[in-house]
Amino acid sequence: MRACYCLGPRLGPADALAKHIEIALIATLNEAHPVKTPTVKTPSKLGLNRSMSNPLARRSIVTLAVGAILVSSMSMGGCGERWRQFRDRKKPIPRQQINAPTITRDIPSSLRGTIGAEARITGIQQTLVSGIGFVVGLNGTGGLTIPEQYAAHLERMMGLNGIAIANDRENSLLAHTSPSQLLRDPNTAAVIVQAAIPAGSNSGETFDLYVRAINATSLEGGRLYTTELRIGPPSAFGDKQARIIAKAKGPIFLNPFAEPGGQFDGITRDVGRVLDGGTITFPTKVEIVLDNPSHQRARQIVSAINTAFPASRGDEQTARGKDESLIFVSIPKRYVERRDEFLDLLSHVTIDQAYPEVYARKYAAALKSEPYLAGDMSWALEALGERAIPFLADLYTHPESAPRLAALRAGAALGDPRVVKHLREIALDIDSRYRTDAMGLMSTIHDSLLVDTTLRDLLSSDQLSVRVEAYENLMTRALRSRRLRLAQIYQSNNQDSISSATQIDILSRIWVPMDPLRGVGRTLIEGKFFLDIVPYGEPLIYVTQQNEPRIVLFGEHLALSKPILASAWSDRLMLIAEDVHTPIRMYYRDDIDRTTITISEVPEFLGDLIEMLAHTPTPEDPRPGLGLSYSQVVGALYHIYNDQGVLAGFTTEEDRLLADLLASVKSTDVEMRPESNNDNAVLVPLDDPTASAAVGQKEPTTRRRRTLLVPVNPTPREPDGTEK
Repeated sequence: MRACYCLGPRLGPADALAKHIEIALIATLNEAHPVKTPTVKTPSKLGLNRSMSNPLARRSIVTLAVGAILVSSMSMGGCGERWRQFRDRKKPIPRQQINAPTITRDIPSSLRGTIGAEARITGIQQTLVSGIGFVVGLNGTGGLTIPEQYAAHLERMMGLNGIAIANDRENSLLAHTSPSQLLRDPNTAAVIVQAAIPAGSNSGETFDLYVRAINATSLEGGRLYTTELRIGPPSAFGDKQARIIAKAKGPIFLNPFAEPGGQFDGITRDVGRVLDGGTITFPTKVEIVLDNPSHQRARQIVSAINTAFPASRGDEQTARGKDESLIFVSIPKRYVERRDEFLDLLSHVTIDQAYPEVYARKYAAALKSEPYLAGDMSWALEALGERAIPFLADLYTHPESAPRLAALRAGAALGDPRVVKHLREIALDIDSRYRTDAMGLMSTIHDSLLVDTTLRDLLSSDQLSVRVEAYENLMTRALRSRRLRLAQIYQSNNQDSISSATQIDILSRIWVPMDPLRGVGRTLIEGKFFLDIVPYGEPLIYVTQQNEPRIVLFGEHLALSKPILASAWSDRLMLIAEDVHTPIRMYYRDDIDRTTITISEVPEFLGDLIEMLAHTPTPEDPRPGLGLSYSQVVGALYHIYNDQGVLAGFTTEEDRLLADLLASVKSTDVEMRPESNNDNAVLVPLDDPTASAAVGQKEPTTRRRRTLLVPVNPTPREPDGTEK
């Protein structure tokens, strides 16, 4: 039997047959009961009238009709059900209608059509991460009482890493040692590790760590074991656990001006840092939230961002839409060191990318007519890309400073070599407050001899900030050139560029030959720090305290001055030479190892002396050395400088790590109740990174915020040579 395809009151084939048979059955019944039942006339086209006169035929028809009626009723019942399902499916599902108000920002007309005019960007603040870590290698200053919650956390973590009394690895220092025994060892300590993660961090990026001791008086000589870092303040097991987004490890860097092993010089030793010791394991995203959700507008914004910031080979797209109101953004690798610049550009990207020249002309006109929008217009022009350059050239000589500087900034960022001439004039103007800014913009122009020679000349400037800025930019250019050179070598040797990218980056950083054009060189000292040589200008020692540890020597052939009598760390390190013809002798006493080292002749050139201080003699390299850490080498240089053993200036950089931490912490003031009625209650920031980690522990001294560069002045002396 054919299936019934019923789409309404229209009858299918089976229904029609059943209807005709029903009519025939009624006609037969009319013949059997002519009086009581009215006559029903059947259509003539069926040809059933003649067959009704035969009794046998009538019985057959009745039997057939009954069966057909049953079949018809079954068929119509199934078809009717399907019809009802189809009818119900076609009906729209009633939904609650929400008429969201359209948000319109009150912004200048020149900025309409940019991402910042239609959306807000979130996730641009630094994120506080922290963890509870374990430090080894102390000099008997650890192993003090530890709060129970920290001890339980560390014991469990050690157990998960295979540290237990049943550990029978005979060649391991951890053999047959329980976690609780390790925590009581005087050469170990529990610490709180904190850091500020930059916005939009990608996997593999590194950062500095801030470390506070929980049960140690000094972290000198310590090394941090691998520690998991979670979002927010430190928490132990049993507390609510946040996502793990980074890991931390490495040697601890103490205040370089502290005396090794000293306890009474007023310098805090239970606080330190690990330079470049943190590594991102879970990337964070910058998010764009549309004011008025729209799938079409979200797709346009995603397309505009990916056009303005195309992804490099092997990397994911810069922008990826989540839904009609949310877009995820990854910071491209080329902007990792310039995150703030990328975020400013992101908010000024023009959504309509079809006619960039039209918008470039509009923004350039706004620079002239609305100088108060110079900053915004500069970012908007840069975000348009290279096709905005022709509209900037006339603004490089604009009489007003705001439009001129905005155009020069955008032109330099877009690689227009015509800006070099104008930026050079600003950099050489000793009365301009934009000198260092102009130098930084100049350095972005690749393959320009004028930029290299100008920056090299500024290495001899009388202004300290200008000298250091010139060095930083020249070293960046030298590293870029070195990286490109190594990449060409790998390519010529048919090396896989993807697998060798990391090797090229490492090799380009550890050694930079002295370049007469740029006037800077670099050497990696004992795998501990970089020694940079800048043979220009007055003698100067410049040390860094974040990211890559560096000692920079300015001046041609910076050497010790003779006669010399310089000592450090309560005379445990001494340099002596009676006159200019006598070689310099060195005496060093290590109170921890109970050893004494005497060197009859040490190098006079400061670079060679630094290398000797850091070198650890080995059978393969038996040259004399003290094996000092980076912070100890810096401390020794400071004491030599303080005793006028080297005629040079001494400067360091701003302490940005602590400033970033304090900015990222959302402190909650907790009232600390006094133990007696005579004491006053005090409010203590709960998450303050400078606060003591354990109750009863000595509070660290307050750190003073430093400027960009901090000249370190020698200790004043009385006429008889004694310190005041």
